[in-house]
Amino acid sequence: MIGLMITLNATITTNPSSGTAYVGYNMGFLMDCEEEDGVCYWYWGDGLSLKIYQRAWDYWYYHVYKNPGIYLVHLHRFSQLFVSCLPHEYVNVTILENRQISASTTLPQVGQLVTFTVTNFNTPKDVTWDMGDGTIYTQKPSTIAHTYTKAGSYTVRAFDWGGDTTTTPVTLTLTVAPPPRSISYTPVLPRVDQPVDIQAQGFKSDTIDWNFGDGSPVQTYSAFVSHRFQNPGMFTITAVEHGTSATPASKAITILPENRSLSLSVLEAKVDEPITVTAVNFRGPLVLWDFGDGSIASGPGAVASFGRRSGISGPATMTHAYKLPGNFTITARDENGASEKKFQAVVKILGISDQVNLEIAEITLDNGKYYKVIPKNSKNIRAQLRMKMRGTGIVSGYWIVDNQPYQFFNETVYQGQIKTILTQEIPGLPAFDPGMHTISMQLTRPENEPVVFPILRYYVLPYENLIVTLSPKDGAVIKEDEIAKFAWESALGGSFYQVAFANSIFPLLFNEEKQKWLDCPERFSFTPDAETWRAIRRNQWTYWKVRAMDSGRSIVAESDIQELKVIVQGAKVGIEKITDMDGKNIAIGSGFTATRSEQVLIYGYITYPAAAEYIILQVYANDKKVNQLLFRDIKKDKKRSFETSVPNFEKESQIVFQVLKSSSPSVIIGYEELKLKHE
Repeated sequence: MIGLMITLNATITTNPSSGTAYVGYNMGFLMDCEEEDGVCYWYWGDGLSLKIYQRAWDYWYYHVYKNPGIYLVHLHRFSQLFVSCLPHEYVNVTILENRQISASTTLPQVGQLVTFTVTNFNTPKDVTWDMGDGTIYTQKPSTIAHTYTKAGSYTVRAFDWGGDTTTTPVTLTLTVAPPPRSISYTPVLPRVDQPVDIQAQGFKSDTIDWNFGDGSPVQTYSAFVSHRFQNPGMFTITAVEHGTSATPASKAITILPENRSLSLSVLEAKVDEPITVTAVNFRGPLVLWDFGDGSIASGPGAVASFGRRSGISGPATMTHAYKLPGNFTITARDENGASEKKFQAVVKILGISDQVNLEIAEITLDNGKYYKVIPKNSKNIRAQLRMKMRGTGIVSGYWIVDNQPYQFFNETVYQGQIKTILTQEIPGLPAFDPGMHTISMQLTRPENEPVVFPILRYYVLPYENLIVTLSPKDGAVIKEDEIAKFAWESALGGSFYQVAFANSIFPLLFNEEKQKWLDCPERFSFTPDAETWRAIRRNQWTYWKVRAMDSGRSIVAESDIQELKVIVQGAKVGIEKITDMDGKNIAIGSGFTATRSEQVLIYGYITYPAAAEYIILQVYANDKKVNQLLFRDIKKDKKRSFETSVPNFEKESQIVFQVLKSSSPSVIIGYEELKLKHE
C-alpha cells in the first residue's frame, strides 16, 4: 500500500492502495501515526463524516461512495485535552462509474416495445426509472419494458440506492423514429359486403388518397376508413398522402365468398299458417325485413322502420303468416339495413281448390316397413299414408284391415307438401287375435285416381311379451371383418334365449318349422362363431329375430324382425379434416366429434383396390341422405378426395358414408361412420 505523507509523522493509507474505486465499493482508510490518543473526525469529501473516540490510527475505517467523482478525504485530530488542534492529514480518492444501462435497441420506432436493463447497481431490485418522456417508474427491478408513443430523442435515467433521485443517475440516450408507413385492417378474414375497418399508420398526413383495388374510384379520406368489398377474391389496398408524390403504401387483402342466405321452414304454406324464416350467418344484431305483403310488423320484438330503410326491424329469425294466397318475395338486409345487399326467398301461399291430383303416395307401418311383429293386445302399431298432391284440396279414403273397411279419413292437403295420415291410436289396429293380419287402403277422393296400394302385414304373437333388441340397430350395415354382437333386453319369464337368421322375411314372420334357431349361452347376447358369420350372405339384407323360452322350453316372447347387411369392404373411406363453415378446424374426437357449429364441412378421401368406371359416395345424417357424389374413371388404389357439408342440429348425430359399386342393383363396397355432438 502507498500513502500520502501529510506531516513528518503521519500517513493516510487507502484500500485499494491506488485511491481509485467504483461507485458502491466499500473503500478502506488507515491512519498511520505515532501521536497520542484523541478525538478524530474523518471527513469523506461527499458531505459525510465519521467521529472516532479512540485512536484514529492503526485501524481501518470504511466508506461507500454513491456518486462518481474526485473526493478530498482528511482526518482532523484533537489533543487528548481537546484544546489544541493537531495538523490535518489529506488524501484524494477517485470514484469511477461502472454502472450501465443497456437497451434492446437504441433506435426503436414509435410503438415498439423496448427492454432496458441496468447492471452493477447496488439495489437492483429497487430502481427509479425516468424514461425521458414524462413517464417515471418507481421501485422497479433492474429490467423493465417501455413503449414510446412519439418520435424524438429521449434520455433515460436510472437511479440507484433504493431509487434515490438525489444521487447521480446512470443515463442512456436513444432516438425514437416514426413508425413505417403501413396499412392494417380488421377483421382478419372479411367476407363479401362485410365492413372492413382500414387504418393508415405512420403517414405524415391525415388526408389520404385510398384505392381499395376492387374497381371503386379513388377517394380521399382520413387515416381511418371503412369499406365494403362486393366480390370475393384477393385485392391490393394502396394509400398515399394526398397531394404528394410519395410512394404509396400497399396491403393485400383476401375477401371470402358470401356465406349469408335465407332459410325458410317451408316453401309452400296455407293462408294464416305461420312460416319461419332465418337469416343465416347475418352479421348484425338486427335484420331489416320485407315480407312482400305490405305488413307493418311481425314477429316478437319487431318494429316498423321508415324512410330510406323502410321495412321491419327484427332478429335473425322471424315468424310470419300471410293472409292471402299468392307468391311472395321475402327480402332481408343485414345490419338493420345498413348493408345495401338484398337476400331474397320466394314462398308460395296456397288457397283451397277442388282440382287436386295425386303425385306421390306410399303406405307403411309406423316402423317404416311393410311388416311388423307385435305382442298380443299391443297398442304399439299404426299404419301411415304419406302423399304429395298437385293442387290444394280435400282427400278422402278409408283403411282396410283383413279385407274389411276399418277407418275413414277426410283431410285437407296442400300442393307441394308431404301429407301424413295415420290410423287412429284409440282404438288402435286389432291386436287381440294371434296370427297374420293385413292392411291396405282405398282413396275415394279424388275419384279419378285409380291407385292400387300394396298390402301391409303385421303378425300378432300369441303372448303379450315382446323382446326389445339393443344391437345392432335395425337396418345396420356391418363390415365383413367386424363380427357383430347381437344383444337384447330380458323378457318376463324368459330362462333361455335363441336367435335365428334368414335370407327371407317369411320364415321368421310365419315361424316356419324348418327355421334353424341357435342357442344363446350368454342369455342376453349372441356373438356368432366364424362358421355362422360366414353363412350370412354378403351385400344382401339378412333378417334376424330373438325368442325367449321358459324353463319348460315353451316360447314366452319374441322380438320384432330386424334387418342387417354384411358388406365386403372393398373401398376405404377416410376422414382427414373437419371444419366449421368459416374454415376453422374442429378437433376429431375418438368417440364423438364435438362442436357448436350447426353445419360442418368434412374433408375426406376414398380408395378402391381395383379400376372401375365409376363409384358413388352417399352421405347420410341420421338416416337422411344429405349428399351423393359421383367419382368417374377410378384407378386402382388412387386416393380421390371429397368434401361435403352435413347438418349438426341434433344433440347427437350419426353421419354415415356409403360407397356403392356401379351395378344393378348397387352394391355397398365401403362404409364408415362419424358421430357428431352439438354442444
